[in-house]
Amino acid sequence: MTATHQNPAILTRRSTLGLLLAGLAGNAAAPALIRTIEKPAAIPALQKKVLAPPQFDWPELSAIAQGMVDRQLTPGLSLSVMSAGALLYSQGFGLASIENSKVVSPQTEFRVGSITKQFTAAAILLLGENGLLTLNDPLAKFLPAFPRAADITLRQLLSHTSGMGDYINGQTDSILTEAQTHDYTADQLLSIISARQPLYRAQPGATWLYSNSAFTLLSIIVERLSGMAFADFCSLHLFAPAGLTQTSIDKTANTTAVCSGYRPNFRAPTKYDLTLPISPSFAGGAGAIRSTTEDLCLWHGALLDGRVLKPESLKAMLTPTLLKNGKPAYERQGADPLEYGLGQGLGEMNNLKMAAHGGRINGFTGHLRSFTDSKLTVAILYNSDGGGAPGFSEVQRKLKTEASRLGLEHLGLV
Repeated sequence: MTATHQNPAILTRRSTLGLLLAGLAGNAAAPALIRTIEKPAAIPALQKKVLAPPQFDWPELSAIAQGMVDRQLTPGLSLSVMSAGALLYSQGFGLASIENSKVVSPQTEFRVGSITKQFTAAAILLLGENGLLTLNDPLAKFLPAFPRAADITLRQLLSHTSGMGDYINGQTDSILTEAQTHDYTADQLLSIISARQPLYRAQPGATWLYSNSAFTLLSIIVERLSGMAFADFCSLHLFAPAGLTQTSIDKTANTTAVCSGYRPNFRAPTKYDLTLPISPSFAGGAGAIRSTTEDLCLWHGALLDGRVLKPESLKAMLTPTLLKNGKPAYERQGADPLEYGLGQGLGEMNNLKMAAHGGRINGFTGHLRSFTDSKLTVAILYNSDGGGAPGFSEVQRKLKTEASRLGLEHLGLV
């Protein structure tokens, strides 16, 4: 969904393909949580994992990526392909900042938008492993004052089947403009989310309905159960076990960004408008993370290897959701159907099971997918939200399809 106001805070899921993870690999124990979690004095700094240089140049893939920059669909982009922890391809194209002429590399940090949602789902599942919640718990157990909280379960919030609407897309201009520079408390977010009308657009469990509101509520639950800021919880219990050293959630809207976000505007002198994203505190568990393509590849690798979640939790994340009538919770039906698990899209490509999630927040677009049997992962991040630019979606789709094909071809799967 894209809002129609002048300064839209876009936070949507951009994914043409999803996945169903099979053969849940890895029996390594996930990092333990203390049942009563105290806020640490400081989050320890991690030493960056040194990856071996990528094995391939893949000029045909580079040509598609560079073509997006040359056609002025995006100032820059980063693309990494990884298999079982080894980089097959990793390159940056174009500029991270037009104003400062900073170039993009695979280590450039972009806002990832709704790719954040799978991290939020993992945080909830970790709390479940620690005995602090179950997926069938009602929202009222944690946020009793929220309207109709007794009617909705955590599982429904995680799978976009709660029937809840959206506090970001379609929001008023005044709130979204303020959200670009203001830092929000959990109580302020709860007030904004509950004030949206209609708050519910469907009955809980009746249909699949994308909701940023649901995932921000989930991140507030993580904070209240853990006693930690959501950013700190993710750093300690998600980013660290996965070896992510360039992935974070900024605690203030005033953090200086290395990578700027843009919207194509062919009438502008640079052919782009500089676009401020909404603040991380406003996006919350729905879209607050910034990361690199190499870190996103490492994240999926850690999930599949069992270094973040226990096997039963990973299975829950990657099992298609059923509605109350017993039918699958489809995000999209037709020739290329897409179901949804808990913070993950579920589907297939070329009869190969994959997990995929996209993200789009004003100024940025991203995509992350894994072919789970082969542990092949593709991550792409752009510092453009497309902004209705002719050809952006089409070429974006071509780029991720070609990256997938080349990776699978190398592995002998196509």
